[in-house]
Amino acid sequence: MHDDIRSLISDADDKSRLTVNSTASLKERLTTIKQDIKDAAKNETLSRRKASKTELEQAFFGPAVRGASSNFRMRTDTSPVSSAWARGLHEVESELSYFLYSLEAHLKKNS
Repeated sequence: MHDDIRSLISDADDKSRLTVNSTASLKERLTTIKQDIKDAAKNETLSRRKASKTELEQAFFGPAVRGASSNFRMRTDTSPVSSAWARGLHEVESELSYFLYSLEAHLKKNS
């Protein structure tokens, strides 16, 4: 999810290269990742199913997707040309980044 968000930001960075087709593709990708985050936040498990959460899902994945979902206020019809595109995606990316780096530190510390 984190890499997908970064990719959306990067791919829309050069506004002069955006075409009608690339803009439509970016919006489709935005819709897909937004739905994926919302689905993940429902059960807070990697499987996206209602199941017992692992310790890592409880500590890192659940809070990350809950936060990302609540910060994903950007509408899926937002134009990649708009400043709202990058701003909205950066909010989501920073939420995911925080927990990703926390998880990496936890794993490094406990390995």
